[in-house]
Amino acid sequence: MKITRIIHAPLIVLLLSAVAVAQVTQEQIAELEEIVVTATHKTRMLDTPASISIITARELEQMGVKNIVEALRKIPGVYDTSSKDAAISIRGTRSSMAGGPVILIDGVAQKIGDYRYDELSFIPVSQIERIEVLRSAGIAYGPGAARGVINVITKKGVKDKGFGFDGTASYGSWETTDDYVSLYGGVKKWDYLLSGAYYNTDGYEQEDEKRASILTKLGYNLSKKTRMGVRGNIIDRDSKSAYGFAKKKWQLDHFRRDIHFPKSATDPTLWWHTEKDQDVSSVALEFSHNMDALSLNSCVSWSGYEETYRDLHYLYIKPKNIYVDDKEQDAYNFTLSSNYNINWQDMDYVLSLGINYEDIDFHQDRIYPNNPAKDLSKYVFDIDETQYGLLWDNDFLLKEKWGLKVGVRVDKAKLKFKDRVPTKVDQERTMWSFAVAPSYHFSPSGNIYVSAGRNYWFPTPRYFAWAAERGGDLNKPEDLEPEESLTYEAGYKHMINKALQINLITFLTIYKDKFASFYDITGTWRGIKNLGDAEYKGIEFEGNGRLCQWFGYRVSGTYLDAQWTKGEARVYDHPSNTRVMRDLDGKEVDRIPKYTCVVGMDLYPLKGLKLSADVNYYGSYYVDYLNRIEYGARTTVDANLTYGLKNWKFWLLGKNIFDREVEAVINPTGRLTGPNGEPDNAYYVQDGRYFEAGVSYHF
Repeated sequence: MKITRIIHAPLIVLLLSAVAVAQVTQEQIAELEEIVVTATHKTRMLDTPASISIITARELEQMGVKNIVEALRKIPGVYDTSSKDAAISIRGTRSSMAGGPVILIDGVAQKIGDYRYDELSFIPVSQIERIEVLRSAGIAYGPGAARGVINVITKKGVKDKGFGFDGTASYGSWETTDDYVSLYGGVKKWDYLLSGAYYNTDGYEQEDEKRASILTKLGYNLSKKTRMGVRGNIIDRDSKSAYGFAKKKWQLDHFRRDIHFPKSATDPTLWWHTEKDQDVSSVALEFSHNMDALSLNSCVSWSGYEETYRDLHYLYIKPKNIYVDDKEQDAYNFTLSSNYNINWQDMDYVLSLGINYEDIDFHQDRIYPNNPAKDLSKYVFDIDETQYGLLWDNDFLLKEKWGLKVGVRVDKAKLKFKDRVPTKVDQERTMWSFAVAPSYHFSPSGNIYVSAGRNYWFPTPRYFAWAAERGGDLNKPEDLEPEESLTYEAGYKHMINKALQINLITFLTIYKDKFASFYDITGTWRGIKNLGDAEYKGIEFEGNGRLCQWFGYRVSGTYLDAQWTKGEARVYDHPSNTRVMRDLDGKEVDRIPKYTCVVGMDLYPLKGLKLSADVNYYGSYYVDYLNRIEYGARTTVDANLTYGLKNWKFWLLGKNIFDREVEAVINPTGRLTGPNGEPDNAYYVQDGRYFEAGVSYHF
């Protein structure tokens, strides 16, 4: 009944909007007219034959989000899979202990560490101009794009404005402060930006986090069509996490918001916290030349990453087991893309060519302060990874009605891993991707398309290392293959007017060689391997508009059915709690809800005054491989009151205002507390109720 009501709500809004006379003033909604760069060439989002969503800086400010994940999870098809680290999954494609989609900052891929976690928490929201989310398996960004693409575009200078200033300050629950200042503008042929951001919080679970960032940009405009620029960024982030091990049910019930908690109901020894200090630096040189027929864009960049990770959760339980990891990474990237436009009679043609090169060097050291005799051979290692990519894309438009997009891409990935055991891994893979998308523009503001494309996700360095260390004959490094996806998609995009626009996508993705944890029949963990095949199909919907001068709405929703079509896993039998091997064919992929939905409204009762509210529905999902343990649906409510007066803006924000308890629940093997026992789930607590007040000034 609850699901039915949630689904009916957006339908009622759409019916009302279809008969309403739209009177749009200020804050006009026209997202489908936005120009997107997360494609082979810049084009309107309406015209792209792919599922793309955009979140602007103004929307990020209105949401009051503390990190990118909070904003992304409102997009259809995007799931918050955060546990001890902020992480997301697009269309449920993330695999265990690894990264999800390709993360780009100003077009430069971010691949950090041996696990390649998303590492979204260290990107300051206040420095973001917009976020573009590509849910389709596009080919423009190479291996990994099979799991989607998130392109974070930072703010920049304005060459036509001599001097501008932005300042923001807010204070919220858990002693949270978020401050930002920015100076920007242009002098003659120069444009510039200098911004600083500082964020500090005690955290919902007393998980302290501090983040400071400086972003600088300087550009020289050789002409109206040619620009050279340099960009630099420094980020320092220190954080504490409650999780060395996740909380069990008793700990969740009695110590939900504690960073330290007793080992069990009968053992008062405390689990301690973990600490992470991260330093991220980057420098990029950019060049762009855009003429009527020809455009060139290039970027050369270096990014450095340093992390000190202190795993202290055994501090009082097994003191000899605490350890400290020191990690260092240098990444070098080069991209070059060109587009050539040809207009011939009734046909427009855009030829796009692109090349990219990246080289990543990663090193890790480890010490055990209380156990200096510990063998460190497998914990001290080096990774060298390189990737080369070549893209050829063709975009046709006939009589401004019929479109056809056809592209191919080839990538070669090389990876070398070496520790002191010595374990050595030397792997190389070549991957061919393609995309075909015919479309029909039935009006200047409407487009329908179908597409088919193949792409890959290349295994993380850690997957190869585990196979070498633990896999034996059952999981050899040379047997690990890139995860392959074949996606079919159909889309309908229509901006009926600036008060009503619809984006409807349906898709089917067939995954081959999907990764998951692998155990042998004795229960010994053998690493992550290509466990089997899976099929994902779903529907994504976005709709928004302004029904009248004082009322607007936003609706988004997802239906996703993800099932294994082939595979076998070691699980726990119920109720005996003994280890057995079971076939996964026909089972739903764990931790993916079938239904998610966001319904929002905006009220404008007075000039400059805006009241917004969102109802966020997150459906139930199965926790384990065999679909025996279910985590119930959750509904949260956010609200925001803003008032703008000339150059000033004031706001009051409430998130999860009814304090609905939400956790990430993990127990894929279905382990019980004992024979005939309860599910032995692991719980990672997510944020609770949060209130904030803030002010910003702009000129």
